[in-house]
Amino acid sequence: MYGLAVNLASLLLAVVLLEVGSGLQGLLIPVRGDIAGFATMLIGGLGTAYYLGFVIGCLQTPRLIHRVGHIRCFAALAAVGACVVLTHGLIVDPWVWIGLRLVMGYCFAGLYMVVESWLNELAGPETRGRILALYMMATWAGVVGGKLLFPLAPADGFVLFALACMLIALSLVPVALTAAVAPVLPESSRASISDVYRTAPIGLIGCAAVGLANGAFWSLGPIFALARGGSRLDVGLFMAAAVVGGALSQWPLGRWSDRVDRRWVIFGTCVAAAVVGGLLLVQRDGDGITMLVLAAAFGASALPIYSLCVAHANDRASPEAFVEVSGRLLLVFGAGAIFGPLVAGVAITWAGPASLFVYMGVIHLALAAFIFVRLRLVEAVPEAERGSFAPMQPVPHTTQVVFELHPASEAAGEARQKAD
Repeated sequence: MYGLAVNLASLLLAVVLLEVGSGLQGLLIPVRGDIAGFATMLIGGLGTAYYLGFVIGCLQTPRLIHRVGHIRCFAALAAVGACVVLTHGLIVDPWVWIGLRLVMGYCFAGLYMVVESWLNELAGPETRGRILALYMMATWAGVVGGKLLFPLAPADGFVLFALACMLIALSLVPVALTAAVAPVLPESSRASISDVYRTAPIGLIGCAAVGLANGAFWSLGPIFALARGGSRLDVGLFMAAAVVGGALSQWPLGRWSDRVDRRWVIFGTCVAAAVVGGLLLVQRDGDGITMLVLAAAFGASALPIYSLCVAHANDRASPEAFVEVSGRLLLVFGAGAIFGPLVAGVAITWAGPASLFVYMGVIHLALAAFIFVRLRLVEAVPEAERGSFAPMQPVPHTTQVVFELHPASEAAGEARQKAD
């Protein structure tokens, strides 16, 4: 038991360090690009490149892990990721940065995959849910911590890039020193996108829509906050408030959705996100407290939609397909996040930073309309057949391996064994 606790603590420490570095550079890069005079569409392209690299990493990194092992893979990707962060500070050019962001997305997909597969190896039937909860808490804490580090130094200098580099490099230490047994990666997903759509259209369309909206928010939200006259501290607090709002609302919304038709909860959160986005749109004076409250409310409504859509899809899928369906939904989410920042960047170029929330409001209302139609056409899943909700990251900070940690994956494995 002591050995398990030590290994778990070392892996979670690596997660926190990675997430703090990721959260810091994720906020620093669009702001630094804006200071350097990058076109808004190119800043959106930075987000597109990152998510494209992340999706490619989710698909390709397992081969690298199988070839060189977990520790060597983690060490190589962390070293490359740290160098990429420093290169941003050395070469301030939008086209170079797009290539760097593509590489960074690939690296982080592999880093998360190594840690998640190791955590899955440590998890037993009785600890699976608790380890997943600890992992989510570590990722949320790291993301918030990274946002709060942003005001420590000017965004047009080298200090913040160096700090993010140090944090990513330091994540190597607990992984390199862990005594945990090298895990076995799960098999690739066997479910097709068309199968998932036939099973749960709301789940698939919802994850794609959330990717379109959230990918744009994480990439261009700092630009919106800057345009409202915010200081470095205000921008960091704005983004951190959204993260905290999303973290705090996931559990109560998820528990509520376990008791009612989950589609109504998704519908309500979509409408709420559009309404709060509209309030942010008309908030002209940049009042600090009001902006933070609205940012937290936006995070509380928009960020849990992904987890709710995953839970809904798995309510309608067979239990043994849980991991496969969830993995496909993550890739659909990532595909939406690839295009979201680019489209939002075009909108901001034409109509100004406030159009970011017009763009996201259109997506949330369109998803709400689609759900409303499905509510009238399709009966709800009986309560006895619904799965249990588990919070997930609303942005690619996890890979498909994380679904092996969900308690439902244990039942899925047992169902597959019986079928065989």
